[in-house]
Order: sequence, then C-alpha cells, then structure tokens
Amino acid sequence: MKDLLHPRHRAALARFLAEHTPAKVLLAFDYDGVLAPLVRDPHGARMDRATRRLLQRLGRSYPVAVVSGRAWRDVARFVGPAVPLVVGNHGFELGRPVAVPERVLRRVRGWRRRLEVALAGVPGIHFEDKRSTLAIHYGLARTWHASERAVYEAANQLEGTRLIPGKKVLNVLPHDFPSKGDAVRALVTRLGCTAALYAGDDVTDEDAFAVGPPLVFGVHVGAGPSLAPWRIREQRDVPKLLERLVELGEAGAVAPRLRPAGPVRPALPLRAGGRR
Repeated sequence: MKDLLHPRHRAALARFLAEHTPAKVLLAFDYDGVLAPLVRDPHGARMDRATRRLLQRLGRSYPVAVVSGRAWRDVARFVGPAVPLVVGNHGFELGRPVAVPERVLRRVRGWRRRLEVALAGVPGIHFEDKRSTLAIHYGLARTWHASERAVYEAANQLEGTRLIPGKKVLNVLPHDFPSKGDAVRALVTRLGCTAALYAGDDVTDEDAFAVGPPLVFGVHVGAGPSLAPWRIREQRDVPKLLERLVELGEAGAVAPRLRPAGPVRPALPLRAGGRR
C-alpha cells in the first residue's frame, strides 16, 4: 500500500477526481477508527469539531456517507447533521433504521443466550446487541488474549452465522446479510455516482476494498495488511485527507443535495454462504 498523504502521491486524489468529477464521487467513511478514534469503551467516541466541520464542507461538493457496523441510530446520533447519509449494521440499514424481521430477532437473541452461557466467567466481555446483528467486545480486561480465544471458540459453535473479526471485537451476522461492499455498490447506483472513495480501518471494511477499482478507491487507515491500494498511517491523519478532498472538491462541481434520513433503501444483493 502507498501512503496517500506522502508528497510524492499527492496527485493521486486529483487524478482520481479528474476522471469522475467530485459531484459523481461518493465519499464513504467507516466511523470508529476513521472519523473518530478507537477507544476502549465499546460505546465509542465522538468526532472532534474539526472533523465535523470538514465533513460539512465536503457535503457541499460530494455525496458523503458513513458506513458502519454500528446500528443506524447509534451512528446517526454520533454524526448528527454533519453527514447526510448513514449506513448501519454493515449495510442492512441503508440510509435509515430498518425494521428487523422477527425471525432474525429470534435468531440473534438465541445466539446471545448461547454465548452468554458459554462465556460466563470470561473477563472483559461486552455484548453489543444491534438486534439484527451481534458484536462481542472482548478487550476490556488485561487478559484479553484468553478472552478472544474463548469468544471465537463459542461463536464457531453457532449455526447460520457470518463471523467478521474486528479490533478486539467479533461481529456475528446472519450469513445472508449484506456487507459494506454491497452497501457501497448500492449507494453508488442509487445516487447516480460513477465511483466511490472508501476509507476504513478494520476487517469489516475489506469487503468494500475488495470491490476495487475502477469503482472503489480504497484507503486503509492504520497499520496491517489490507486489500486497499492506499493507506493513511494513523487515524489522527484523517483530517488531512478530508482537507485535501475539500480543497479538490471546492474547485470542482457541486454535489446533489441529500436528505439526512436518505430514503435510499434499495434491494441489496445478499451474500449467500455459511459461516466463516
């Protein structure tokens, strides 16, 4: 991966936008670890004011979205009016909260009950119940490596799941739920865009990076391997990316206006297959 903010690669963004024009490029960002720092508290952190102001400026030139594994309502509360379009639950809640089918609710409740029994007594465990999906945070104790092993052993016994590892968290999704890659493709189509820049930091973002060029200009935030061709070294450098996008966008066309609740609920292609 190349460092997108290095002086020798400064022209890469300009070349990408010149091929599409800003108004036709969706800017999509993961929330935790990208727009806000990763924190030990599983409830997450808020964006700083500078990032919020930059996102508002970006919205004048580009379609902008946040694509998160968190529930839509939680992400929308974090970003407020700074971002006009919020995607929650890895793409299941595309632009608005979605009523979860009762069969899915029963399945997720059953997974949680089984995991609570299997992980009773394991230190540092926190369940984030997003109704349609479940996240198990295991990094709240010093002995988190042992907790991690216990979480994976227990989750691998569940049926009908897609397991997506994160940073000291394991996401448990129904196997036929959409991915972030599905969400980005759907947004590009519905908004009439020709491409997307997607910035993410975690394993769940790899589905978006896997879409690849010419549709997705992938930017991985932080260390570690990734399918993204571009990298930003640290989360605290993300505002530099936003500033560069503002600079280029304000020299280009104006984006179409988007409503905060974005009634863009397309039929997403669902990913079939078993657990992994």
